[in-house]
Amino acid sequence: MKLLVLLLIIWGRTFASESTSTSCQINRSSELQTMVKASQDARKNFENLTKKQLQLLAKEDNARLLRIEEMVKEGCLTSAKDFAAAAMMFQYGTTSKHFLQSYLWAQKAIQLGDKNQKRLMALSIDRYLISINHQQIFASQAYKPDRPKNSCWCLEMVEKSFPDQLRFYYMGNDLNAQINW
Repeated sequence: MKLLVLLLIIWGRTFASESTSTSCQINRSSELQTMVKASQDARKNFENLTKKQLQLLAKEDNARLLRIEEMVKEGCLTSAKDFAAAAMMFQYGTTSKHFLQSYLWAQKAIQLGDKNQKRLMALSIDRYLISINHQQIFASQAYKPDRPKNSCWCLEMVEKSFPDQLRFYYMGNDLNAQINW
């Protein structure tokens, strides 16, 4: 009898989680797309954002990352589109953990069939490498020492021995094209 009760409890939880999981996945997928749109819209005029606006954007980004972490714990990210959205959001993080997670989720999106995430995967791994004080490999990351509109961008250090054919495969450019962008 105890075994039967245990099996019913397990079966009930499995059944409930399957129906919740489908609903959860649909709702969370929609929520993720809304987050990505809000994030991208907030960056449309990035060059002209004031320091206060940048601080607000960072605060909003952090809230989005925390929400995505909750979604992951719920187990609701399942599609290539979900992982691509999560990767896009995590590339705007502030820690090496965020950038590595972005890379892993972009890679997962690719594995699930979204080959358009190759560039995001490259961007994320470059951000990760820079964050742990290594040279980037795709030459995708640059910074402005100051934020005046007219100041130039400085390319972070690049590992030049990385094969150009891989740079081209992931970024659509070789090293020279990336440097001259």
